[in-house]
Amino acid sequence: MNDSQRLALAARYLGALAAPDAQAEALLLPLLDPEVSFMRLGSSLEGAKAVAEELRHGANGELSRKLDWRAPQALDDGQVRLVGERRAGTRDRGLVVTLGFARDRIAQVQQQRTAPPPPEAQPLVLPAALKRMIDHALVERHPMLVAHCDSEGQPVMSFRGSVQADGDDRLAMWIRSAEGGFIRSIRRNPKLALVYRNEDSKATYQFQGRARISDDPADRQRVFERAPEAERGHDFARLGVVVLVDLDRVEGYAGLGPAGQVDQIRLVRGTPSR
Repeated sequence: MNDSQRLALAARYLGALAAPDAQAEALLLPLLDPEVSFMRLGSSLEGAKAVAEELRHGANGELSRKLDWRAPQALDDGQVRLVGERRAGTRDRGLVVTLGFARDRIAQVQQQRTAPPPPEAQPLVLPAALKRMIDHALVERHPMLVAHCDSEGQPVMSFRGSVQADGDDRLAMWIRSAEGGFIRSIRRNPKLALVYRNEDSKATYQFQGRARISDDPADRQRVFERAPEAERGHDFARLGVVVLVDLDRVEGYAGLGPAGQVDQIRLVRGTPSR
């Protein structure tokens, strides 16, 4: 097959996907090689009948019919790329499809979703479910990763088991080494970043904020007593210090589902309430 033939076949493929469901299978099957393979994240199939069913009713079937498709693009390796873009005013993800060919038919279909649009910024108020994730991060074996810059401006990352939600827009930590490198660094540069990741649920959140040390007795008592038992056990004498982190930005999502990221958020300090 030459490029013109492959592009024409790709255009017919798009037309079949856009056809009413009662006609789509009949239009798709003649385009597919009997041994056609299909791949997307988390799924692979073989055989024309199974692939046609996936294309119509699988995880990206409905999405494919919602997108605006560019003209097919011939690639140097003999494949054809199809790019579907979300329509204005929607929050759909886009879709990139790569078609391979054999015996004058489509022999391979690969689908990959593009990144979702960022959610609209909301006032920075930590949701209750996210507060719980933060407070239970260590005991549930998902300790939070904290990044700061040392005296030479070198980024440094470390896991901190005492991170906890301290109100709607603030985090807190009990830092055992009161004069350690972390404390010295945030005295010079208070900007921090933190990450929460649960590999089981795929929940992923990034936090940015400004750290400060608190000597207030009420802060010391509250933060120490709310730290996980394993953290308290390392500092019975309470020689450590409290670090409060005033958050400026929180972004992330509660997990991954068939349609992509679940409960995506973008919280920004100073965003007016709507």
